[in-house]
Amino acid sequence: MNITQNFLSLGKIARGLQGNPVFFDRTVDRIIIHWIGPYLQRISTVRDWWENGSDGRGVQASAHYVVKDDQVLQCLPLNEVGWHSGDARNRFSIGIEVCPMDLKGEFSQSTIDTLRDLILLIRQTHPNAQIIERHFDGTQKKDCPRYYTPIVAMLGEGRVSNPAGGDARWEELRHYIHGA
Repeated sequence: MNITQNFLSLGKIARGLQGNPVFFDRTVDRIIIHWIGPYLQRISTVRDWWENGSDGRGVQASAHYVVKDDQVLQCLPLNEVGWHSGDARNRFSIGIEVCPMDLKGEFSQSTIDTLRDLILLIRQTHPNAQIIERHFDGTQKKDCPRYYTPIVAMLGEGRVSNPAGGDARWEELRHYIHGA
């Protein structure tokens, strides 16, 4: 696992409220896994989008880490709130965005191994972060991480229900990375 720190800039909307960091005000008890496509992008592309957006001001979205294969980019300090889940879970969770290996959103084995190692590292700072969730598990029911949800949105096919496959894949992934 190769971790690079490149924190989002203070003053940008991706870094808190009106560009000012927001610190956790309760115990971090979970880690939320996301996917971010397209699958061919570099991890720095994700961070740069949060930082700059299309207008140079950035977007109100961020996560603590972006992972692809054995590469990890840390975008926020672990004492700050990230804007990744779209609900109150932001206030007590660490967010990890994952670059998938294909358009289905499946994670490569090297990415899965890196997630497992990264979770061990996160738990050194936040030992109570024992819950591993998907973005999907929040209020939005977004197909995130796509391949690991019951709603699999395939390119050009719209939304296709696949509860057994997506949930089963999530449970297998969660069991593997939770064992960290």
